[in-house]
Amino acid sequence: MSKVIIFDMDGTLINSTQAICETINYMRLGLNLTPLSYSYIIEVINNPAKNYMIEFYGVDKISNNMMKIFEDEYQKNYFLHAKVYDEAMAVMEYCEDKNYAMAVASNAPNSSLEIILKNAKILDKFKMIIGASNKVPCKPAPNMLNLIMDSLGKRAIFIGDSYKDSMAAKNANIKYINVTWGRDIQILGEINCKNANEVIKNIG
Repeated sequence: MSKVIIFDMDGTLINSTQAICETINYMRLGLNLTPLSYSYIIEVINNPAKNYMIEFYGVDKISNNMMKIFEDEYQKNYFLHAKVYDEAMAVMEYCEDKNYAMAVASNAPNSSLEIILKNAKILDKFKMIIGASNKVPCKPAPNMLNLIMDSLGKRAIFIGDSYKDSMAAKNANIKYINVTWGRDIQILGEINCKNANEVIKNIG
């Protein structure tokens, strides 16, 4: 059975810091809130202990209309600012050469993932993509990873860049590789890789 390589998207496959932060500050502007620094926004998003809805918008849940506004702005900013990391592209090319099945598990809205990956010209590399929705809880819950493994196979490795990704892998009981080319954050006790060659070595 072939290996299954599951990727997080933001900070792992795609440099999306500007796109995410501009979208969140756009939403805050609509709520008459002051902009937040990029570093604070990214720290909150990747911190399992923080409720990003409260931190960013002061509410536990946003309305369906606000979610639609967010997703429209999010997609627009991705088209303008997001870019695939060269290191991630090298890892994907290696996986293609080895005929490994690839998938994406992202906390980004599920309805936006296909459009974003298509725009980045990497959608066709993945056999399965899963994002956040009312039906699938966000990482660090293991549901996304489990759904992918149920479909593609249990010999899976998850590649991400955050504590949420690390915890999701632990909860799904699969190997985790933490990449630092996006945020330069190492996670104690995990395999931390600064470039594609190190990731490829640990996949092998």
